[in-house]
Amino acid sequence: MPQVIIWHPDGRRVLRGAHGWPAVTSEKPGQLKETAERQFNLQLWPLHEGGFTPNREILPQFRALTADPPPGLTWEEADSTSVLHGREWQRPSWPEWATQLLDTALDRVGWKRIGDLSPIHSWDLATVIRAETNAGRVYFKMAETGREASVTALLSQTLPGLVPPLLCTDVEKGVLVSASGGELLDGVGQVEAWEEVAQRLAQFQQKGDPVALAALGCPTYPLAEMAERIDAFLGDLPTLRDWGVEEESLSTLTEARPAVRAAFRNLTALGLPDLPAHRDAHPRNALHGERGGVWFDWSEAASAAHPFMDAGWFLWWTLGKPNLPVSQPYTDLSTRLVSTYLTALGCPDASKLFLKGVSLALLHRAVIYDSRFRHWEGTVHGWRPLYVPYYLRQAVRELIRL
Repeated sequence: MPQVIIWHPDGRRVLRGAHGWPAVTSEKPGQLKETAERQFNLQLWPLHEGGFTPNREILPQFRALTADPPPGLTWEEADSTSVLHGREWQRPSWPEWATQLLDTALDRVGWKRIGDLSPIHSWDLATVIRAETNAGRVYFKMAETGREASVTALLSQTLPGLVPPLLCTDVEKGVLVSASGGELLDGVGQVEAWEEVAQRLAQFQQKGDPVALAALGCPTYPLAEMAERIDAFLGDLPTLRDWGVEEESLSTLTEARPAVRAAFRNLTALGLPDLPAHRDAHPRNALHGERGGVWFDWSEAASAAHPFMDAGWFLWWTLGKPNLPVSQPYTDLSTRLVSTYLTALGCPDASKLFLKGVSLALLHRAVIYDSRFRHWEGTVHGWRPLYVPYYLRQAVRELIRL
């Protein structure tokens, strides 16, 4: 039975029982909060999902929004082992501070919040909150840096149809507040909406300002440099093993190096320049609504990268989800999306090369995440996001295309 730490609204006390921390008696995957709320009859705000260090377990942490203790439990002063020195949004005082930040942002545009805030997602890199207002739904995000807020503000000014309506940014605090841009694309069944999102991606790549993006700290990933980095990475067996890549996959990746080098040479010969990139262009970072197709979550934006790296990831993600509302009615979805995107990019005859490059897009992501997270330290010592082995596993399946 998983144990949890539940903070009192005063931020000083925690729930304790006769045997220590409260234990959640049953849990469905991903429903610890809901299960704990039912069991303890408390409304909870998630602060930290917990994890394991080499020496001890970090328990999931919540903030109670009401002060009545459940039967058999009492509020006790928290000791130093209960305090998680994490991000602002992982502290017990966060629900009140988030409410204050959002209300201040809404006041600037003359909007008023209706009801309580609803936390959507939170981890070491960012937190996202939803709220209803007199003018519609809004989303509040705070990240560990202000770059996403800066990039979103730039795009809102220069390419306003590309992003949801932006209400407020605070770069110093890493905060941005946006109005709803519509429904997540992966829940949309109209293929025209998907085609529009693909077109918008190509338009951003062509019309985005690489100089302005670079000035905001967005990195560059030149094709020639990335080809060399990927080749070196596939040959770095100690690092791959450290990421937990299985031996069979190591053999496949090593044997594929000549084909990967050849694929990059062919991509170079196509002559497309490196262009601004979203860098995480999958359908759950796109919306369909009043503005048509828009993109959000610009936290990984690059000032320059080969455009097929973005679009290849978008296509791979889409084709890997056969139960999407758009997938079954449109058996030619792949052909339509590729044709729409390449036509918008100005290279309509490059479909064969594009499809071969999907595995390159996955390897591209693995190398970038290795650079970012190989020595990364978050709030749980010894834990790091496992993006690298994930993308390498997917790339192994795709390398047959080369």
